[in-house]
Amino acid sequence: MSTLLPPRALQAHPPTPRLPVSATSVAAAAAYLLWLRLSGGSPGAHGRVVSSLFIALDVALLVLFWRASKRDVLARGTRRALRLMTTVAALAVVGRSLALWLDFGGGTAAVVSLADPFLLAIYPLTLAAFLSIPTGGRPTDRWKLALDAGMVISGVGVALWYFVLRDTAARGAPPLGVALALVYPLADLLILVAIVTVLLRHPTDGNRSAITWLAVSATLGVADDLFRSLLLARGGSLGTVWADALHLAASIALVVAAELFLRAQQPAEGVRAAGPRFRFVPALPFVAAGITYALLFAVAMERWVAPLSGLALGAILVSCLLGARQILTQREQAIVVAEETLRASEARFRSLVQQSSDLIFVLDARGLIQFASSSASRIIGYSPESLIGVALSALSHPEDSSRVASFIEMTTNLPGVSPLVEWRMRRPDGEDVEVEAISSNLLADESVGGLVLTARDVGERKALLDQLAHQAFHDPLTGLANRALFHDRVMHAITLARRQGHAVTVLYLDLDDFKQVNDSFGHAEGDRLLALIAGRLRACARSTDTVARLGGDEFAILVEDPDSASCAEVLVERIREQMAFPFSLAMGDVTISASVGSASTLTGGLDEIMRYADVAMYAAKRSGRGLHRAFEDGMLA
Repeated sequence: MSTLLPPRALQAHPPTPRLPVSATSVAAAAAYLLWLRLSGGSPGAHGRVVSSLFIALDVALLVLFWRASKRDVLARGTRRALRLMTTVAALAVVGRSLALWLDFGGGTAAVVSLADPFLLAIYPLTLAAFLSIPTGGRPTDRWKLALDAGMVISGVGVALWYFVLRDTAARGAPPLGVALALVYPLADLLILVAIVTVLLRHPTDGNRSAITWLAVSATLGVADDLFRSLLLARGGSLGTVWADALHLAASIALVVAAELFLRAQQPAEGVRAAGPRFRFVPALPFVAAGITYALLFAVAMERWVAPLSGLALGAILVSCLLGARQILTQREQAIVVAEETLRASEARFRSLVQQSSDLIFVLDARGLIQFASSSASRIIGYSPESLIGVALSALSHPEDSSRVASFIEMTTNLPGVSPLVEWRMRRPDGEDVEVEAISSNLLADESVGGLVLTARDVGERKALLDQLAHQAFHDPLTGLANRALFHDRVMHAITLARRQGHAVTVLYLDLDDFKQVNDSFGHAEGDRLLALIAGRLRACARSTDTVARLGGDEFAILVEDPDSASCAEVLVERIREQMAFPFSLAMGDVTISASVGSASTLTGGLDEIMRYADVAMYAAKRSGRGLHRAFEDGMLA
């Protein structure tokens, strides 16, 4: 191997920008092509010019990697890798400068020189740079990488020695030179395996493109060193030109990678590059082992040496059987892991279903229960085991069983999720539970094979809604309808009365001197009196009438009847009789009267009838206590 032989190690990190146009790369390629065009000198002169060109490229790499290592947008591990690559470029400059100085001085023609230690030191530093790149792999992946790389290097090294360098060593070539010819390509191969592995492990910063160019450079470096090893065995001056071209291309790819790191824009931390997980890199160690065993088999069969050849064939056979056994073991382990995962998933799902607050049924197409969750005992009072084979409609209220049957039929015939349905389910003690249910048709699912029905008890929710609705439309003190509900009832009554051609009557009541009760006995006793009066008014009215408290001590009654005016007169008399009886309060008995105004309308609306009844009530108050006045047009004046 020539002292001008340079190693091309590489590393750094992954980006996503476009391919940069490197002035350094273009200038280097142009200079090399121009030299090939114009040079007619000796091979020594050619080598010196090429070495100078490579030294210039290494200086450019040193500057680029050093500048990129200062960028804060890159991850900490990436910056550490770039600092190591800066050291690699510096060692390359020193090594190639020493080789060039020795070549100019004619100091030695030996294969091994002072430059080789510097060039060889590049590889462990490059590998260290690679190990600094942050990836998404587990900590044990580094040991796996080391073992896989060792197998690949060993297999390829055996093949390279057998096919290329064995004859060279047999012809008397220096052993150290042959060793260097073997070390350089194997070291580049180690770097290539490492970089490709880190690409497949998904670098966690955003500079994937830069690492891709590092892999390209490593590939070209492996080709360069293998080509030079072949030249060492067979010779040839034209081959040196092609080897230099390969090395130039590898250096240019390294420059491109360095510039991609320098141009990285996105923050590096926390970014995970997505990509397919290829399987060929894990297979490389087995390919290398296959190459070694194939060579051992070929040599054993070519020259039979007893008992060594027989032992070699036996070792090959045992290794193949061991590999087959390992494959079967891995498959068996994969099946066991899949089964354990499935069992864990089923156990987790079963636990979630059993602990669910909702009632979960699995029904067949006929509506018979195949599975019931443990919440059945809490919600409907049946144990899950006792429900197996029972029709869902048999658990429902008799009035809702047909609705349940229709719901099951609809779910069976339609795929997907059914709409919400409500019905009543009956507990063993006869109590009804209102449920809201939804069902999914999973008859075609082999793991379920039924209708999955989920139901929840909505009794408390509906009771709360009813309570809220009652509070919204009823007076909290007396329980009578409030002003909003009364107005709504009056509007509906007017609409219905117009269709039927009769009038609607509204009674407007105001208690006489109610303020004196509050002043004498307090507001608490006043509220108690209002509640007692509301009870008597409710007792006086018919079930078809609406009694309301409009506010304060004002009440109203809606009379719906074809002869509402006459019915209102009768109702007023009953109210007057009831109000004549004293009301028992904590401080004693109290007698109180009510002034009543009434208004009937056939053509007017809500506002008119309420205003007319109010006017009539004030007319009654002006006339005395406990009187009733029906609205007359003259009252408006």
